[in-house]
Amino acid sequence: MLQKACVRLCVAAWMVAICLPTASAHPHAWIDVKTTIILSNAGMVSAVREDWSFDRDYTSVLLRGPNGQRKPLTEFTQTAMHNLAQYSYFLELHAGGARLSLGQASDGDSKITNDSLEMHFTVSLARPVDISRSEMTLSVYDPTYYIDFEHVKSHPLSFEGPGAEACVARITPAHPPAEALSQAKAMDRNAAINTSLGKMFAETLSIRCGLAH
Repeated sequence: MLQKACVRLCVAAWMVAICLPTASAHPHAWIDVKTTIILSNAGMVSAVREDWSFDRDYTSVLLRGPNGQRKPLTEFTQTAMHNLAQYSYFLELHAGGARLSLGQASDGDSKITNDSLEMHFTVSLARPVDISRSEMTLSVYDPTYYIDFEHVKSHPLSFEGPGAEACVARITPAHPPAEALSQAKAMDRNAAINTSLGKMFAETLSIRCGLAH
């Protein structure tokens, strides 16, 4: 029973099994995001690189081992990548009216900067996508809204590869309905998990590359 209760409480179990003892409302953790769109030699979107910076409190909880010592970053990163794969790395991409399929992540790496965990990884698309004629949209979010993801204002999105200079992007902030705001405010550690809440609070990046902007 205790194990089941912990699983129910630990909404962000994609990294480690943790239970925050006093959190009373969503979100419980914050991650600043930078996204890089990687273009193939043909100028098509082939991959997405994510740079995540965790808040200090969440960093402390995530890296705390059973004996109180800090977990090795290599071990943490391997576990995180494995668990995130089950949730499409918290990425949702659309183009041409369909959700895009993702491949496996690579280049996973973590480091500590000013007591904050920084994690980096690259996720390939199952098939490269031509977005010279239609937009691609991208959102980064935890479906349960346990973690709040927000792109940094100073440098949210960049492009790499042939034709990168012809790419443009815009960010549309989330506009969650009043009902979702009330639900997030009232959500405590005893509440049932709602896997549709996070999407309502997700920013949307709209991306286009090529001449037909």
